[in-house]
Amino acid sequence: VALGFVADELIVKPLSNFLEPSSSAEEETEQEEEKPSTSMSKASTKKGKKKATTAKKAVTDPLAQLVDLKSSVLKVYNTSGVSVIRLVSGMLFVVVMLPQYGEFYKYCHAMAERMSHPSIMFQGQLRNGQTIIVDDYREGYWWLRDNTPYDTRVLSWWDYGYQISGIANRTTLADGNTWNHEHIATLGRILTAPQEDAHRIARHL
Repeated sequence: VALGFVADELIVKPLSNFLEPSSSAEEETEQEEEKPSTSMSKASTKKGKKKATTAKKAVTDPLAQLVDLKSSVLKVYNTSGVSVIRLVSGMLFVVVMLPQYGEFYKYCHAMAERMSHPSIMFQGQLRNGQTIIVDDYREGYWWLRDNTPYDTRVLSWWDYGYQISGIANRTTLADGNTWNHEHIATLGRILTAPQEDAHRIARHL
C-alpha cells in the first residue's frame, strides 16, 4: 500500500501533469476571472454593512489564508519542474527499494520455515565446548504421561498447551487457541503470585 501511494504521488501524478497541462492553465484562468468579480461585489456593498463584513473577515481570514496557502502550494507542486523532481525521485525510490523488498521476502520465508517446524529437542554447547542435546521438554512431557492420572488437568503457561496435550496426552487449562485474555491473565497471576494466593486462585479454575 505504501509503495503504491508513493508510486502514485511520485510517478503517476507527475506524468498526468505532463500529459494534461491544459487543466492547470484553465484553473488559473478561472481563478483570474473570479478575482475581478469578487472585487466588484465588494465595492458594491453598502456602507452600513461594512462592520458586519469586517467581523466576518476577522473570523474567516485564517481559513481563507489556509485555503490560499494550499492553492499556492498545489500550484508549485504541480508545476513542470517539481513534477520532474517527483518523477525522478519516485524512480530512484523504486530502484532503491527493490533489493530491500527481496531481502524482506527472503526473511519472511526463512522465519516462516523456522516457526512452522517447532522442536522440543535442540542442540546446545557447554562452556567447555562439549556439544549436548537438550531433551528436558520431552522428558518432562513423558513424565506427566507416565506419572499422572489420565484425567489430570495441567496448569501451565499457554505456550506449552499443545505440546502437553499432544505428547503427554493430558488436558491443559490454556493453549495457543485460548482467546479469552482474562483467562490468560489469571494464569499469569497464578504463576507469578505467592504460593498461598496462587493456590487460592487456582482452586476456582
